Amino acid sequence: MGKAAVKVGSVTYAAKGKDVLIKNGYKAHITRDPYPEKGEGCGYLICVEGDCKSIVALLKKNGVKVYGVSTNVIDCL
Repeated sequence: MGKAAVKVGSVTYAAKGKDVLIKNGYKAHITRDPYPEKGEGCGYLICVEGDCKSIVALLKKNGVKVYGVSTNVIDCL
């Protein structure tokens, strides 16, 4: 279990994802992705601690479009 930065394409998905995670017992916050890839929208990160696979599955189940996950904690500062 570690810290992860979940990449989403908009502030709307970031806010929705953060709310879903908090309601499910995770501590999460939102930050901008300093280097979004082409095709990833505005580039936001949901920073959260936990099992990456479980977190992504929970977000997708709740309609949050996830572009990827980074375990680079520098992304979440």
